[in-house]
Amino acid sequence: MKNPGVVRAIRMDWSRNVPVVLLTILTALFISGSSGAQDAIPSPRGAVNDFAGVMSAGDVARTEALAREVLEKTGAAVVVATFSAIGVHDIQEYANRLYSFWGIGKRGEDRGVLIVLVLQERTIWIETGYGVEGVLPDGRVGEILDQKVLPYLKRGEYSRGLASSVEAISGVLAEEAGVTLTDRPEAGRPVGRAAGQRSGGAGSWFLILFILLLLLLMGTRKGREIDPLLFSGARRRAGGDGDFEGFESFGGGFGGFGGGSSGGGGAGRHF
Repeated sequence: MKNPGVVRAIRMDWSRNVPVVLLTILTALFISGSSGAQDAIPSPRGAVNDFAGVMSAGDVARTEALAREVLEKTGAAVVVATFSAIGVHDIQEYANRLYSFWGIGKRGEDRGVLIVLVLQERTIWIETGYGVEGVLPDGRVGEILDQKVLPYLKRGEYSRGLASSVEAISGVLAEEAGVTLTDRPEAGRPVGRAAGQRSGGAGSWFLILFILLLLLLMGTRKGREIDPLLFSGARRRAGGDGDFEGFESFGGGFGGFGGGSSGGGGAGRHF
């Protein structure tokens, strides 16, 4: 026969934890439902951050090589980021936030360019750092989009359009610096959005499981020991003010993430 005292204790313990469990589930569902991965700003992978999966392997490799050469010879960082969707954000606002969060270009010099493509909104935006606004004013960026990028995007050739944008911008930066580039990308195979393209759903479920696991872990003594170390490490990487100067290690060794800033300059187009 079961001990009545033990049964009552188990029931009381469960009743105390029900609100915590429900709150955890609701919080995770809210995060997932509020655009999930689209609202969260991801860490950079390198010069090319094809989160939407629209660029061919060849164009990624050539664009990465070109971006590295441009950074080495001109000191300017050219970065590409693609997304399936960005939630309720305006692309210009999101690009500015992304630029600042990643810290594109060296702090104080701010020589960086961020190219953001969003498939759901069929929009592209090129954000320029303070240090390149003189050579890449808004009007010139708009011309690059109209002449070198939009013709490809309107045909669904996203990979080639993005590679062409980097090539055109790199040419302007090289001309300003008086250098010659050897890694100019060749025309890649036109690539549209493939059927069954990943949409970030798996990332949302991963986020939910991570939150649940973290909350459960924090309830143990070992978790309380790990937690301060985990978050203090993140704060050290962030420098406490949102400038991620240590992102070279997170950006695939690209080296173009050094705390640079942008004032919102640039241009965008719908396609």
